[in-house]
Order: sequence, then structure tokens, then C-alpha cells
Amino acid sequence: MANKTIYVSQKDEELFEEAQQLAGEALSSVIARALREFVAHSKSHIDGMREISIKVGTKGSEREQRFVGAQIGKWSGLNDDKSLVQNAKIYITNKRNLAVLLTTVSKASLLTNPHEWKKSGAYLENITASELFVAEKPDQLAGKIPTDLLKVAIDSSEKEEQSVEYLDI
Repeated sequence: MANKTIYVSQKDEELFEEAQQLAGEALSSVIARALREFVAHSKSHIDGMREISIKVGTKGSEREQRFVGAQIGKWSGLNDDKSLVQNAKIYITNKRNLAVLLTTVSKASLLTNPHEWKKSGAYLENITASELFVAEKPDQLAGKIPTDLLKVAIDSSEKEEQSVEYLDI
């Protein structure tokens, strides 16, 4: 096992002691974990990736989730049975997975029959909700996201894999 000496300034000594107490393990383990996170974060910035912060869940009770990635596409449209208006952001993660944040905005009847919405009071109903879907390959999202969105996700991931197309013309 290699020995490394770390010199700690007096003003940071208390911080190191507190970190060790909180971790309940050797300080070297805490430092190694922090360095792994630092290296991964720094490498991802070199690759054009950054920390993405999203909110998932029903409006009013969302929870925050974070990951390192880059947005490679977006989509707006209707779900497969044409009953909901949805938006999506498509990301590539630092582990090269595809992440799709799908947000339900409203019922489609707001667009098709707004007078009925006013009469019934349906405009007061808030159905906004977001969900994150993650897959190694876009086709693994089939049945989980709208078909039109799946096509955009496939196109976006193919574009990301080969960002420049060389033509032999």
C-alpha cells in the first residue's frame, strides 16, 4: 500500500476531523471518495457534460434528481392515445446511457375543445408530472415513452454517436 502525506493547514484541520467523524471510517477513504467524485466531475466537463438537475414527480410534490450528462434533443407532442400533451428532454449521461425526462403538461382536450374545459372546470385540474426514464439503448424505452418520442430519442442518440457525417460525394 502506497503512503501519501497530505499537509493540512491549521484552518482546515477542524474540517478534516469533522469529515472523519461524519464518515465513521478512515480519513483516507473519505479523501479517496472525494477525489473520485472530483475526477469524474472534471472529466465530464472536458467531454462537454455538466451536472443536470431535474425535478420528477407530481407538481407540488416533486423531488430533485441530479446526474452528469448533456442534452442531445427535445420533443413536444401527444402521448400514443392522443389524450395528453407532453414535453421531453433527451440526455446522454456520462455512462453513455440515454435519459429521457418526460413531462405531462395537460390533457389534450384543452387544445381540441377549450370551451368544454371552461364549462366543466377541467382547466383547474393540474395533472403536471415528470418522470425520468433511463436505458442503455433507445429501443429499451419502447412501451414506456410515446412512439413519436422514441423515434426522436433514437435519432438523437445516433446523431450523438456520429456527430459528423462524412459524405463521399
